[in-house]
Amino acid sequence: MSMISALKTYIATYSGLDTSAALLVDVLGKTPTQYALVPIPGARIVESYIDGSSKREYPFAIQSMESNADDATRTAINEFYESLADWFETQTLTGTLPTLASGKTAESIEALGWGFLQEYGESGSGIYQIQAKIIYEQVAP
Repeated sequence: MSMISALKTYIATYSGLDTSAALLVDVLGKTPTQYALVPIPGARIVESYIDGSSKREYPFAIQSMESNADDATRTAINEFYESLADWFETQTLTGTLPTLASGKTAESIEALGWGFLQEYGESGSGIYQIQAKIIYEQVAP
């Protein structure tokens, strides 16, 4: 299982997601509400060990296309992203982490900041994003 597939399966378990909305990889559709899981640049190997194993990280973003025509809706969207960041923290504390491919073990998942409006559309919609990362151990090849 690839990292992106494991994360997609894991993120889909978050109860705050709109269950009628698509969860895609790399792209968002043009109509609200949709989510996308997007790998982002960043360090891959954090630490290498003498036995050939390593601590690694996989940075990613969760984006959503949202209708945000009024202040109450924009507030609710920001609350969604705050809640998602808190969920990552709770999941790490309880050890409820993604199941990764053989030889890889998740250690933590965390938001790297707060969700934010990335792009505002003229049609009363916008793209919101939060950046995150998963840290995992990988055994020697």
